[in-house]
Amino acid sequence: MTVSPRIDTPLGPVTFVVRADGAEVELGITKTEAVIPSEYPPVELWTAAWRFTAREAVTGLEVTVGLTATAPGVDGGPDSGERLHAVTLENADAVVSVGGPDEERLSAEFGLEWTVHFLDDRTLTWSLPALEPSGTARLTLAVAWSGPTDLPATWWAVDLP
Repeated sequence: MTVSPRIDTPLGPVTFVVRADGAEVELGITKTEAVIPSEYPPVELWTAAWRFTAREAVTGLEVTVGLTATAPGVDGGPDSGERLHAVTLENADAVVSVGGPDEERLSAEFGLEWTVHFLDDRTLTWSLPALEPSGTARLTLAVAWSGPTDLPATWWAVDLP
């Protein structure tokens, strides 16, 4: 099964491509209240919460997220931190960050051995090598944006609690 939803941002669409052959896929895309330090300007935050349930043995489950920048003058790239893999892009009009948990955080929270790869400076893939029949996996990714600022909070926002 392949699923391809998107979230529109000021810099262009963020698209998600999911490959989960042999699994039921549930997705909730929600506008969410950002948890950021008070000295930062407000951001708009959306989350994509995935739940996978294996109907049979699943190999090669993948979630790829990328920002297709259609706005002019966009620059940026990988912007990871402790327990977070992210990409931040900006131009004169907006700052956008896309991110999710790193391997250490996923292993600690769910006991599953996900891997995360940067495909380029705007695209990340989360991969789970195997999921046993009836097994479940969860993954929540975030997209945040704000207007131009010297103190962007988008990275803080995609580092979900």
